[in-house]
Amino acid sequence: MTIRLLDDDLINKIAAGEVIERPASIVKELIENSIDSGAAKIKVRVTGGGCEKIEVDDDGKGLGLAEVPLALLRHATSKINHEEDLQHIITMGFRGEALPSIASVSRMDIYSKTINEPGVYAYQEGGQLLVHQVNSSPPGTRIAVKDLFFNTPARKKFLKTAVTESNHIHELMCKYALARPDISFSYSSEKKSYFKTPGNGHLLDAVAAVYGRDFTEHLMEVDYSGNAYQLNGLISKPEIKRSNRKNQLFFINRRPIRSPILFRAIDRAYQGRLLSREHPVVILSVNLDPSTVDVNVHPQKSEIRFRDEQGIFRVVLDVLRERLEKSSWSVNIDYFSSRDQQNVSPQHSVSKNHKTVKQEPIFDSITAAGSREHIDYISQADLPSIADNLVSEQGDIESGEGLTIIGQVFNSYILIQKDDSLWIADQHAAHEKVLFASLLDDIKEDRDSVQDLIFPLTLELSSKQMDILEQNMAALNSLGFVIEEIGLNSIAIRSVPLAASGREREVLNEILDEILKDSDLPDLNKKVITIMSCQKAVKAGSRLTKDEMERIIKNLFALEDYQHCPHGRPTIIRLSYEDLERMFKRR
Repeated sequence: MTIRLLDDDLINKIAAGEVIERPASIVKELIENSIDSGAAKIKVRVTGGGCEKIEVDDDGKGLGLAEVPLALLRHATSKINHEEDLQHIITMGFRGEALPSIASVSRMDIYSKTINEPGVYAYQEGGQLLVHQVNSSPPGTRIAVKDLFFNTPARKKFLKTAVTESNHIHELMCKYALARPDISFSYSSEKKSYFKTPGNGHLLDAVAAVYGRDFTEHLMEVDYSGNAYQLNGLISKPEIKRSNRKNQLFFINRRPIRSPILFRAIDRAYQGRLLSREHPVVILSVNLDPSTVDVNVHPQKSEIRFRDEQGIFRVVLDVLRERLEKSSWSVNIDYFSSRDQQNVSPQHSVSKNHKTVKQEPIFDSITAAGSREHIDYISQADLPSIADNLVSEQGDIESGEGLTIIGQVFNSYILIQKDDSLWIADQHAAHEKVLFASLLDDIKEDRDSVQDLIFPLTLELSSKQMDILEQNMAALNSLGFVIEEIGLNSIAIRSVPLAASGREREVLNEILDEILKDSDLPDLNKKVITIMSCQKAVKAGSRLTKDEMERIIKNLFALEDYQHCPHGRPTIIRLSYEDLERMFKRR
């Protein structure tokens, strides 16, 4: 094959593929340019998930008439001048690739004005500058990107739905709004405004504007200043947790980044306070010498390298551990009760076949200071057996006969002898599977299992959560949620499924997070049931009596498909007598 030089148009499209992956990539590059221009206000508006149109408007320094053609050339930048500058990057961008990459795969309008020069308008299509002229414009810059990938239809086919692409942009906007609370960010999609931050420099106010006031209730401030590192931000108390890392945001020198090192530091700091697959809320900004971090690793600039990885790991771990040790936290021992014996707090009532009966609480939450190892569990003399409250509709199950509960190890696993085998069950996964099957039966049999709240629970959501809730209200109503809008972003929960009682806030937040993560959920009902089952199942680290363990295992063996929990994890494993003999080399 003959080697030849590619033409400029093809080179630009290849380069654009590295920088512009989806509409959110364009938003990222444009708002980084706005930040570097010294903007105090940045407005972002999208249509069609960004595929049809993206507008970014700022009040920064702007571009002069002579600067616009240069800004549209590859590797033209005002951010760096010499090779040494790469060792001390303080701006968001520096490669000079953003605007030419965007222009090569879209139609782009640019309106800009500096303080001392007349305004300018430019129009570029597919990498070609077609219009460049003086034009009346307000100070700052407004860029409108239209018809993304119009000249590369193969790339356009790989984009997701408009809703999914819009969700990616919303998530990105949240990160930058919290990275720079000193800048007022506003975001709207399809002419609907989702948030506007005040830009007053206070992180807590920015978080409230983005996620809603309720989100900030259980957050603690972190503030540390040392010789090499300065840390500030917000972290959640251990009783507030999420099922994913979506609400773990890290900023290095005010740049949003993803870092496995920092994720590990967070997990270690909360070790003993949260269970596996539970994640805290962390919004943490780390400032350090720019020469000790390399941001020139990936075209997206979201991955970085630290010169002293152990140092950054240790300081984040120590600062967060110290902050958590100074806080008080509580652990809720929350077990699912049977449909006939649901335990509820005084503000709840149980609706059975549309008959409401008020019930008194059987036990309250346990408060502990420190790690989970220091929890004093309630004795059996203090409350009725949890086994009486585990789901059981058939009593002694034939498939559960002949089993012997040996005991519990690590307060997390149940050992069983059945027939000629040793069985080891994950108590949380096993109970979760039992609850999941029971809730599915309720829906199939159209059994009424709804709990009315005597005092409605009011919540303030983010605009994005509110949007998701409105779109899925019918599905949630069919499951037993009765939710009323009482304000712009405020709701009142009046009824919930029995399985969500006592954890209404956590269940609803997790449902909204799951829909936001995957707007194309094929079976929302099944996902909601999975969430409720997981929330209600006994947790790893919970001490159980022999009767309680036996009830869980018998109900598990009564199911046709008992081997895996709704998340796909094993509920129980089996070691035959022959397996044990081979392991100990008796065979």
